[in-house]
Amino acid sequence: MALTAPCTLSLRQNGLQLKTEAYTSFLQLVSLTPSRVQLQKGVRTSNNARCSVSAPTTPETEGAKEDVVIQKVKLVCPICQQPVASTASKSFGLATVKGDLSCSRCRKSYPSKGGIIDLTIPRKGYVAPIGSLFFQNPLIAYVYERGYRDDFRNAGFPGFDEEAQRAQDILEPAKGEVIMDLSCGPGGFTRRFVSSGKFDTVIAADFSEAMLEQARDFIQSDNSVDLDKVVLVRADAARLPFESSSLAGVHAGAAIHCWPDVQTSVAEISRVLKPGGVFVASTFLLPVPSVLDETLRPVREAFNSLQLQMSFFSESDLKVYVESCGFVNYQSYTRRRYILFSATKPE
Repeated sequence: MALTAPCTLSLRQNGLQLKTEAYTSFLQLVSLTPSRVQLQKGVRTSNNARCSVSAPTTPETEGAKEDVVIQKVKLVCPICQQPVASTASKSFGLATVKGDLSCSRCRKSYPSKGGIIDLTIPRKGYVAPIGSLFFQNPLIAYVYERGYRDDFRNAGFPGFDEEAQRAQDILEPAKGEVIMDLSCGPGGFTRRFVSSGKFDTVIAADFSEAMLEQARDFIQSDNSVDLDKVVLVRADAARLPFESSSLAGVHAGAAIHCWPDVQTSVAEISRVLKPGGVFVASTFLLPVPSVLDETLRPVREAFNSLQLQMSFFSESDLKVYVESCGFVNYQSYTRRRYILFSATKPE
């Protein structure tokens, strides 16, 4: 539909949806007097775009002037996959989010507390696997970036700075868009991604409340991090609360070995990525002679099914996980037991 009136609208959002609550819809406003409708450029923040829609006063629209907010971060209900919204704030950013979020379909309410949005499904009586419980411990969350993570160097992990840089290079196609740091822990990668200035918004997601609280504290004390460019979400990797095809990139640093259901989680990552979106992750590699790889696969699968503190993978396992979920262009970099791998969702 063409607008013949003067119009300035600067929105770079695929699948744009304009939400209205005035007396008439956006399309009806346009059709009233198309030669006089104006879309005025408004304030643009890190995770939403704002424009005011105005039309000449008529008996039907008298007093109707609307502030339309289009969220760049597309949060959905983990149960029915419909959009959630806050009644108290128009942005999900750490600096501004407040109040509970509610689902537009099932009306279920989800809390946000201290800048952290909880979009997990409550499981009464559920006992999490040992690996998940370990990282939900506040003590582990506290020491993770205060010495615990340093021991990863013994396995070949080069450290946060080099790991983050390698991931950013792979995420170059997502430059200027929204990405997610999944299983973000205390936010070591999140802070570096935001400070790089390469991405519009970084979602820091983790299942552990303790890790997210540490991430929030580190982020708020880091002057190089723009709080408007960070969204903190408690989420289950196997049931991600994000709209399908809404993210340009997903990063999971030293994390997937702690996921209870790796295959389902990778499938969820594929769902939330846009076509052409990039998935990049690192983990510990189980050194397996190539001649024994297939022979030992049932042993690895049986061990991983026990859901102990961590799972073990050969590189062929990782490749199977991503390719079985439709990813292409699998690539990897290894250093002793450290592996950084990536794949792309087909266009």
